[in-house]
Amino acid sequence: MSTIGKCLCGAIEVTSDEKPDQIIACYCESCQKACGGGASFNIIKTDEGARLSKGETKIYNDTADSGNGLERHFCGMCGSPIFSVTTSYPGLKIWKAGLFSDIDGLEVITNIWCDSAPSWSTIDNSIPSHGKSRQ
Repeated sequence: MSTIGKCLCGAIEVTSDEKPDQIIACYCESCQKACGGGASFNIIKTDEGARLSKGETKIYNDTADSGNGLERHFCGMCGSPIFSVTTSYPGLKIWKAGLFSDIDGLEVITNIWCDSAPSWSTIDNSIPSHGKSRQ
C-alpha cells in the first residue's frame, strides 16, 4: 500500500511504495540546524522505494558530522526539509518522517549521533542509542 507525503505548502509530494515502518532519530549538529530542533526524525528508503511524485526540490550541499558528503533536499516554496542523500549510504534516501501524516503508530527504532544532542533534548535510552553513527 503506497503512502503519500507532503511538504508544508503542498508543492512537493512524495510517494512511498510501502507504508514506512520505522524511524531513526539523528541528533547530529547538521540535522539539528536543518530541522530546527534537537533531532531529525527520518525514514530510510531505497531510491526505488520512495520518490518525488510532485514538484522539484532545491538542494543544499553540506558535509555531515561524519565528514561524508550530504545533499539536503528541501521545498523552495516553504523551506520544508524533504530528504537527504549521503555518500555513506549509496542507493538510499533519508526522508523526513514529518512529511507523512498517516504513519501514526511508528516507533523510533534507534538514536544516532547522541553525543551531539543538546542538553535540553530528550533521548529515549530504552532503544539502541549510539554516540556517533550506528555503523
